[in-house]
Amino acid sequence: MPVCDCQTTAGPTPWPARSVPGCAPARLGAAALALTLLAGCASRLGPEGEAAARSGFERICVPLTRTRHAAEAVPSSGPLRAAPGKLEAGGFSPAATDIAEVIGVLPLLEQLLAAEQDAARGRGAGAELRLLRLRLAISDRIQLAMLDISSTQAVIDCEGERGDELRMRLQAAEDRRARRLGLTSILVGATTAALSGGLSLAGSQAGGDIAGIVGGTGEASVAAALLFGEISGPLRTERNLLREVWERPPQSELFPRTVWRFLTRRRTSDPDRASPAEAVAAEWRAGDRLGPPGSAGERARIDLLFGGGGRYTVQELEVRDAMLDLLEASIALMSEELRVLVIELAERPATGGPGLDR
Repeated sequence: MPVCDCQTTAGPTPWPARSVPGCAPARLGAAALALTLLAGCASRLGPEGEAAARSGFERICVPLTRTRHAAEAVPSSGPLRAAPGKLEAGGFSPAATDIAEVIGVLPLLEQLLAAEQDAARGRGAGAELRLLRLRLAISDRIQLAMLDISSTQAVIDCEGERGDELRMRLQAAEDRRARRLGLTSILVGATTAALSGGLSLAGSQAGGDIAGIVGGTGEASVAAALLFGEISGPLRTERNLLREVWERPPQSELFPRTVWRFLTRRRTSDPDRASPAEAVAAEWRAGDRLGPPGSAGERARIDLLFGGGGRYTVQELEVRDAMLDLLEASIALMSEELRVLVIELAERPATGGPGLDR
């Protein structure tokens, strides 16, 4: 949003040296207009507010290390295209097979099927031990994927809190500005009424009219400052999660690889269906959240929300927060698919004996 800059230019006084009727109202109007502009131009946080907005959460939200994620061992999907058919024949559902490919356990599931057959044929304790080891390895991958989900949601929450912190500061500054403008409006109105009435009683009808016109102009300026002036503050977003989802690069440096595969991969069972990241980006664009399509306002908001930072208004911070919430909800759905895989694993035999009850 544009922010006004107040400047004063030195020059000769606009009033003549001698006193004329209407001079006082003119000076009143100039003073009222100056007060209005000064109040309306307070649309940026002061240096102390900006320094506070850049501290705290900005450092907390950055991971201390580049964590090794479970999906670093995820193989490419090319050699695994034949695996889903084998797994479905072995009793795994398409949903379980899809999420197994996302977290990279398809080879382990294939080995699990073979180990179950060996254990069922009674090939001794070695076959059952191998089966248990495979189940433990698969469980470890599932737990690591769940931690990937939790850590990603924690980073998203932290980014949301950064925006909320700035939004509270901007809202407080906006409230102070509104109070100042309200007081200015009362002062201008009262002074205008007093001067207009006094000049009329003194027999200067023209002076009273001028005072009324100038006072009305001052009050209109105050109202315009309240309507169109907005407070803005800085927010740095070098590690921009929204930009990653918007641009969808082949590999992400900000998301764990398991989560990134879940967001960007289309289902094997339904390849025509949009990926979660595509669906989220489409929802961000819907409803003119970014502005009218093709407009300069849309381009400016895209540059702000998906760039490295800039000056945000309260409204833009609310839009950013809603976008982060939608992304977090989409990632949370990965837990539901992992739950399906866990249930199907729990229903399979732990050894060569009968299946376990849920």
